[in-house]
Amino acid sequence: MNGITPIRSFYTPSGRIIVSKTHDGHFIESTEMRDVTVDGKDHSEVREALDPLVVWRHLAPVDEKWLLTVSTQVGCPYKCKFCDVAKLGFQRSLSVEEMLEQVELLVRSTPEIKASGTRKAKIGFARMGEPMCNLENVLKAIDCLKGGRGLGKIDWLPCFNSIVPNVVQHGGERIHGLDALGLVIDAKENEKWNGRMHVQISCNSTDEAKRRELFGGAGVVPINMIIESIAERRITNRTITLNFIAMRGVEVSVDKLLKFGLSPEKFAVKLIPLNKTNNAAEHGLESEFNYKNIERMHELGEEFRVAGIPVVTDVVARCEEASLCCGMLVREYW
Repeated sequence: MNGITPIRSFYTPSGRIIVSKTHDGHFIESTEMRDVTVDGKDHSEVREALDPLVVWRHLAPVDEKWLLTVSTQVGCPYKCKFCDVAKLGFQRSLSVEEMLEQVELLVRSTPEIKASGTRKAKIGFARMGEPMCNLENVLKAIDCLKGGRGLGKIDWLPCFNSIVPNVVQHGGERIHGLDALGLVIDAKENEKWNGRMHVQISCNSTDEAKRRELFGGAGVVPINMIIESIAERRITNRTITLNFIAMRGVEVSVDKLLKFGLSPEKFAVKLIPLNKTNNAAEHGLESEFNYKNIERMHELGEEFRVAGIPVVTDVVARCEEASLCCGMLVREYW
């Protein structure tokens, strides 16, 4: 590889964060993680454990599911108050090859994957950067995954995450965020992926003024317009996910979303806690719930379920809460 060079791996109970250097001297992050697949008392034990061994005992084999993220840009053009990448500034977008080299690095440095492959490798183009601001290259990189590039027996599930800015650059032109989102959905629904792509919209609040504030003042397409636009599209195999980082004092209204037209045929909702970041602490942001009071997350999730909306709730283990956040490690090198 001559585009990026790995310089250090940081190990967490559920995986690794790799800091790499680009050919022009910038630093980026890539990750590979494993799922915890336990329920009931065991799940509570894993969530609240301070001993990494407890987490390791319950990790799912990578041949069943593997979770990866790669960076799409060096830094990020947005200043989200909850993300440490915002403290790094923005340098440039990554090339298709630089994104694929991150994927190859993760595959080649994971012996289990080389030996047996995996039935589901969910890969998020979301570690550092806003992928919609590098849309052409990100979609090309996703397209290349289907070709395999000699990476072995891997069933890829690409994941496109975005805040959906009002305006983005694409093909040398400025286009509306909804048009850009349409291109992402076109890629999801084409013959190559046949709907089997995960598209996730970062929402975080149903109060639009608060939402823009959390995104550092960024102009983003309102949630109601996103829902209305997607409702008109053909969506197959995987619904579109609206993601909410539940923060104390930040509105997440099920009623509002239903009035906007949220439907189970086109949408699912994901609820996650706010993990500890330096930037969030500086802005006085706190999580509404975490491993200590996860039952409150389930209560909010139940509101969606009663309304017929599929919902996923997720929380990291106590012993790795402060080690997984985007940009936290690369700051040491910036």
